[in-house]
Amino acid sequence: MKVLYLSWIAPVEGSGATLAMRRHFVEREDFEMMVATSGRFEHPTIRHFPISRTVSLQRLSNTRLCRAVRNYEMLVKARKIPQGLLEAARDFRPDCVFTVADLTLSEAARRLAMKLQVPLVSNFQDWWPRGQFYYPHERPYPRLVGGLEERFRRLHRDSDLVFCTSEGMQEFLGSHPNSHVLYPIPARSAPQLPPRPTTRESGKPFRILYTGTAFGTYGRLLRELAGKLRDRVDIELRIYGAKPDWPTDVLRDAEASGLYQGFLPFNQLESELEGADAFLAVMSFEKEMEVMMRTSFTTKFLDYAAKGRPIIVWGPDYCSPVRLARREEAAITVCDADASKVINEIDTLKTDCELSNRLAIAAHRLALTVFDPAQIHDTLRTNLLNLVSPYSGD
Repeated sequence: MKVLYLSWIAPVEGSGATLAMRRHFVEREDFEMMVATSGRFEHPTIRHFPISRTVSLQRLSNTRLCRAVRNYEMLVKARKIPQGLLEAARDFRPDCVFTVADLTLSEAARRLAMKLQVPLVSNFQDWWPRGQFYYPHERPYPRLVGGLEERFRRLHRDSDLVFCTSEGMQEFLGSHPNSHVLYPIPARSAPQLPPRPTTRESGKPFRILYTGTAFGTYGRLLRELAGKLRDRVDIELRIYGAKPDWPTDVLRDAEASGLYQGFLPFNQLESELEGADAFLAVMSFEKEMEVMMRTSFTTKFLDYAAKGRPIIVWGPDYCSPVRLARREEAAITVCDADASKVINEIDTLKTDCELSNRLAIAAHRLALTVFDPAQIHDTLRTNLLNLVSPYSGD
């Protein structure tokens, strides 16, 4: 089966979204792939169609007009199939076009699928019209948000097959005749068997590890938590991920103290996960982020579960990870923005070995069932094959 993958979310290591796509389409060989993306992508055997800005737009993007350029790309450029892609796609002859819903290339994917007369498959991972952006110039102008949301809904309606990253996303998008929940896929490594019993060396600090986004609203929560833990020698918080947008002096101190450990590729991060006593997942409490919190999921939750350690999910009660953690009784949930409440739960885990072991077993059970990578990938693979068979005449 040939899949033409078109999105600004490149299937590479990096964010949870890009890593999930890499695990489905690059680390596994179920499909013959062509990747068309504006992100960085290189692979020795996968056909690649790079999408870049024109020289004039690239120059303007390096000026004070950078936000205007980005919004022009969302509003106008997104309506056009990138130059040369239609010809390359016809040469490739895909069985379907697969896109991750974004603010630019997923609209091009919709139009390309229509031109090629092949099924359109859309994976809704984040509600980008109201998303969190690292750079302010990436954010859509407020007056464009409604139109971009309608474009997302049109993409949903026009797709022959829809994957939603959570039940919350599926509920928010509404009914569709061929919609499936597809959690972000964890690493292929088997969960630890059995989960490690809670034993710690006397005098060693309790290490709680956070991986992923540490900027914007998540970064503010993590800064507050770190500040309250500053004088606690018995608790060690470690943060891994892209550089936080913290003040220079705060970031310098975080690096010097070992609080912020930098970004590591997942194969290196795995050894650090092994050394944790517990894991932390964070979701935003800010009102403007509510839609994204209701709809998105966090890849780190799945990778944490595979390690069989207690997990704390810190976020509002309406966010998808908290809802799942409560449904499966698989993690501690803290639904208060006050970082002191998180510290109270960490203190309980430090002293209550029975609770810690019970949560480790619950995380392990989650990794073997709901978060099983083979099961998640089979949801994608089976539904893609079922979709294409009627078109191919098989």
